[in-house]
Amino acid sequence: MRRAGPALAALGAGAALCGLVLAAPTANGQVGAAASARLAPTTTLALEMDEPAGATVAADSSGFGHDAAIGSHVRMRGGYATIDRHSPDEGIYYGADHLIMVPDAADSSLDPGAGDFTVEIRYRSTVKFGNVIQKGQAKTSGGQVKFQQPKGVISCMFKSPNGQAAIGSKTPLNDGQWHVVRCERTSTQVTMYVDGVFRNRIRKNTGTIDNNKPWTIGGKLDCDTSNPNTGADSCDYFAGDIDYVHLIKG
Repeated sequence: MRRAGPALAALGAGAALCGLVLAAPTANGQVGAAASARLAPTTTLALEMDEPAGATVAADSSGFGHDAAIGSHVRMRGGYATIDRHSPDEGIYYGADHLIMVPDAADSSLDPGAGDFTVEIRYRSTVKFGNVIQKGQAKTSGGQVKFQQPKGVISCMFKSPNGQAAIGSKTPLNDGQWHVVRCERTSTQVTMYVDGVFRNRIRKNTGTIDNNKPWTIGGKLDCDTSNPNTGADSCDYFAGDIDYVHLIKG
């Protein structure tokens, strides 16, 4: 499936490795020292979900090698991943087998830190509940990032011990159509775009976010699998399709 990924994603990991700099020249045509030290935004995770049925690893095409583990109950379609959510009445409790998981990186390349950080996903769903993607949970030391869709309205939250900001799409997106949701976090605000169009913004400082948890796609990792869908300790399982996940730092 052809995708319109983020404009900055084209820079890729190679830009960072080569020390690529984006800086405007001064009036005399020279680049200032402060500007020249500013690295271009870098895609640190690019999961395109192109793996065939039966694959156990989702390849990271960013160049950073952050490959993801595919749970045994996640179905790969050769162009996207399908994640199902089950009722407790069915007696099916998947735990980690329900998720796609990217391990934490020792170099913090997968954490927002204190700087600019963007999460962009392309997904579709028909349900009104579930955590689509997250890093960390409510009580995680170092904060968390989370996308969820209460009543079909997707929201993104950036939370640190010193600040929190959450914004939503305002209207439900659980219409069974593909949607690109992009949340950009800076030191002063969080902005959401849906299908390339500005949707919402909140002006708050969210501090430094850096934890040792994996990125999980499809729900929580640390949860009560005997009560997967409701309650404080539920897994908040997502049901739907994920086309890609991109993380951009800087």
